[in-house]
Amino acid sequence: MPALHIRDVSDETIASLKRRAHRHGRSMQQELRDVLDRVAAEPIVDARRRPLELHTVDTGSTSPFDRADFYGDDER
Repeated sequence: MPALHIRDVSDETIASLKRRAHRHGRSMQQELRDVLDRVAAEPIVDARRRPLELHTVDTGSTSPFDRADFYGDDER
């Protein structure tokens, strides 16, 4: 069976994984296999998103907006 070697794992991550394995009553190797199996079984979500669709809304008003309609007296 193939093996993985992961470098530069932080001490905090290793300690957290050891605690997790202990809670589940198994070795750290078995815990890591379980985590990897679950992650690998998750469906892959397509990272491409649909383009944003913009629609024009008719407000019924024929007069243009005034700057004060948006900013009030702040004059930003």
